[in-house]
Amino acid sequence: MYRCFLFVVLSVFVLAPQLPAIEPVDRDLIPEARAVLDYLHTIYGQKTLAGGNGIKSVDSIRNVCGKEPAIVTFDLSGWNSPPWGESYNSVVQRSVDEAKVWWQKGGIVTMQLHWIHPSNPDGSAWLGAHGRKKPSPPFDFAAAFQPGTQVHEELMRDLKGHADFLQQLADARVPVLWRPLHEIDGGWFWWTDRETPENTARLWQMMFDYFVKERKLHNLIWVYSAGLHPSSKNRDVVQIEFRRRFYPGDNYVDIVGIDIYPNSYYGYGKPQEDTYQKAFEIMRQVAPNKMVALCECEAIPNPDIMAATGPRWLYCLPWWPEGKNHPADWIRKTYLHEYLITRDELPDFRGKDR
Repeated sequence: MYRCFLFVVLSVFVLAPQLPAIEPVDRDLIPEARAVLDYLHTIYGQKTLAGGNGIKSVDSIRNVCGKEPAIVTFDLSGWNSPPWGESYNSVVQRSVDEAKVWWQKGGIVTMQLHWIHPSNPDGSAWLGAHGRKKPSPPFDFAAAFQPGTQVHEELMRDLKGHADFLQQLADARVPVLWRPLHEIDGGWFWWTDRETPENTARLWQMMFDYFVKERKLHNLIWVYSAGLHPSSKNRDVVQIEFRRRFYPGDNYVDIVGIDIYPNSYYGYGKPQEDTYQKAFEIMRQVAPNKMVALCECEAIPNPDIMAATGPRWLYCLPWWPEGKNHPADWIRKTYLHEYLITRDELPDFRGKDR
């Protein structure tokens, strides 16, 4: 009897890590956002939210299985050069408008930012050439942190511009799981300082202080996401100590996650074959006190395995609509599975008194 009881207790601990009571890093978080965060804390380790990337993915998934994701991501980047031009702004505005509609439908909103290099308007978020965009030089972090320099002014221009768009969501009382500087330790985006990761952590803190303390954007739940592999010369995917150097600290992060796409070199198979236990444990070691999400993936991992042995992600967000990388039969298996939560199963976070 004792052995049976011990086995059950240990199994529950592995499947549902025990975390302290949730308290947002922004103590002035609006009630709607607190309701979302409290709900996430309640379901963590019990069930997993099914996600999707953009409204087109929502339509695609619904057409296949009749269900819609519980959480959908939107991008705050305008993509088109030059930043803050008419075309750029119209793309960002469309994302903001779609996020408002999704929230009104009862869904949860998350956002990332493919932030164009502040000092290279003809570039992109990537350091290398990307599509028609030119490669960018390494970002000058030292100058960025020094008021009065051109790089600092460029950085603050971008922070202000994106904060202005986020202000629309704050005014509409739309909570946002805000995921800036995503794949933060990967090395392919300009915001990753491979030599001095603490600079990247400081950039996160700088954004947090500007958005929360100066701009009073109290609708943001802060999500930190790592990359498939870290950017150091060592090809070991784990490298906990190196990964920790990018982390800005528990006082700046509500939720942690990782972006994983199938890559046999690093030991990650297709979702049907692999539940990414290694990736989950990496993030548990980087931030032991935080809920862990699969912020980007090719398709939701096998829900039968997640429910039985874990890892039980907070949410899983496939990047693709229905297609080669996200086949229809797998969409039906995952979004219709009792372990996954879809939009129709979410509570009303708005409440009559909010």
